[in-house]
Amino acid sequence: MGSHNSNNRAPRKALLFSPDRYRPRHAAKPKNLGRISTRTSVSAGLLMMSMAGSASPLAMASTGGEAVPPAPVAGAAPVADATPVLPVLGPPSTWIVTTPAPVLDIPAAPETAPTETVAAETPAAAPAPAPEVFDTTGDELAGWINEAIRVMRAQGVPVDGGDVRAIRTIIDKESSGDPQAVNRWDSNWRAGHPSKGLMQCIDSTFNAHKLPGYDDIFNPVHNIIAGVRYTISRYGGFDGHPGLKSMLKGSGYRGY
Repeated sequence: MGSHNSNNRAPRKALLFSPDRYRPRHAAKPKNLGRISTRTSVSAGLLMMSMAGSASPLAMASTGGEAVPPAPVAGAAPVADATPVLPVLGPPSTWIVTTPAPVLDIPAAPETAPTETVAAETPAAAPAPAPEVFDTTGDELAGWINEAIRVMRAQGVPVDGGDVRAIRTIIDKESSGDPQAVNRWDSNWRAGHPSKGLMQCIDSTFNAHKLPGYDDIFNPVHNIIAGVRYTISRYGGFDGHPGLKSMLKGSGYRGY
């Protein structure tokens, strides 16, 4: 006759594997129940892997050990073969080793300072040459004589600084240096055409020997131009002037 403990062992063992809803409330759940379930699951997994070999859980063919692709589904797009194709390498003697291209060291573009726009400077005009001076006396009459000689020389009249003394002498004796002087006592006055200006030219003489644009008989420069040209035309120069020739002989000045 067995022990009463053996009678109680079967119900207790059954409780270990029975769902909780069939276990009496007073029966405690064994502490190693979770460990037993885990071991059971691992054992089942190992058994399945040993039966399938190294193949995946997909369906495998019994011959050749190669994976059998699943049957195509009607209407589905064909799937491209994703199996990589590995290159075939020959022996090392056939390998071609290329030297990598050198890395070019391209320097960075230098920073250029912003250029300032500089306005082109107009070259300074050359200073005008100083007017030629013939009479160096420095008085007002000298200014008139110098201007008259410059004008005449520009027009080709043969006169220069050597004639200054003769010109000043004629002006001094004829008008005393007054450009507005008019002779009212000689024969020209009595004939109705008095002598006028610095060199005492009558109107007809002035008009015949003036230069174009120098038409005022009372303008000192214009009057000198006409008087000098008349002297050169009538007497051949100052050496032939009657008043100057008379003075050189020790006599008084004679008008022309």
